[in-house]
Amino acid sequence: MALLLIPLAFAAIGLLIRYLAYSQTVGGASLAGFADGLCRWDCGWYVRLSEDGYDPFPVPSMINAGNWAFFPLYPMLIAALRTVSGLPTMVVATITSIGLSVLAARLSWPLLGRNLRSYILFSAFLLAGPFAVYFTTFYTEVLFLTLTIGILAALQRRRYLAAGALAALMSGTRIVGVFIVLAIVLEAWLEHRERGGSVMGFVPAVLGRPELLLAIFIAPLGLFAYMAFLHWHIGDALAFQHVQRAWGRATGNPLVYLWSALTNFPREGWVPTVSQQLGFAWLVGLAMTIIMAMRRQYAAALFCLICLTLPLFAGMASMLRFVVGLAPVTITAMSLLSGRPALYYGTLGVILVGGYFGTVGWLTGVLTLV
Repeated sequence: MALLLIPLAFAAIGLLIRYLAYSQTVGGASLAGFADGLCRWDCGWYVRLSEDGYDPFPVPSMINAGNWAFFPLYPMLIAALRTVSGLPTMVVATITSIGLSVLAARLSWPLLGRNLRSYILFSAFLLAGPFAVYFTTFYTEVLFLTLTIGILAALQRRRYLAAGALAALMSGTRIVGVFIVLAIVLEAWLEHRERGGSVMGFVPAVLGRPELLLAIFIAPLGLFAYMAFLHWHIGDALAFQHVQRAWGRATGNPLVYLWSALTNFPREGWVPTVSQQLGFAWLVGLAMTIIMAMRRQYAAALFCLICLTLPLFAGMASMLRFVVGLAPVTITAMSLLSGRPALYYGTLGVILVGGYFGTVGWLTGVLTLV
């Protein structure tokens, strides 16, 4: 009961913090407009996708790009719940996102080593922290994070079929979700070696375990289903990738992108530029990934390395959101920050104060948060 009450308490605190920031930042703010008032940036795309579906081709409104870049599972879930409840889209999305964040916090307990201070920090970070808008409005980050935690918790207990089923959902949530199957295979390999299995005997061992083989095969089904739909809908199964050019995401050398971001110094003052802030976020994500590997959390480390590297090929855009939405990165950070009482209490205070200023930044257009 305590493990459930802790994230519920932070859900209430987070709502209060964000409403305070909203009421003091937005002119004519009202409680009725609170949910819609926090819907900024890509949130508007998800609302339209949930209400109207995917664009045909050519796009009728003649915008720069279609909405095929956004994966379908979370908008479909919100559309179904809206139909059942009759409530406005953003009200349904807000309630669902907060519920998923509470669920994610609860599922994270074994991954946090059953450490209560780490659990409190992680719950506060998700529901009341500086980036809580990602997990409490209409963004796929919350579903992606919840499914990641569920898969890693299942792998921790070697429940491969459950991990594969959740991976199938995850591959329909975000493009990098399909790569969680590599974490499943790596965990199976580690178990095989722990049991004294040979390198050459791994494939026969997998073939001899129907539940593991099924888990590997069903993991990418969400992505395959979306590709089949796009082929039927507009004749391009890879439209989610091809449309990136229209969004201004040119593929290039990731090291060049990172170096350019870190060396983009401000012309005046000491505050790092947006590019530098995004570059620092990536480096923090990499540092947490290295710590995971040092702790022998190899499956989580492999998945995070892939999720950090692939977006970097298209530049630094949205990098902070990508790093924050990686559950193992945040879980590792919270476990480190909960080590000593003074650090723990200081971090908790920073998280809650950051919840207010993060929301203000979200509402006033701070580009680092986009």
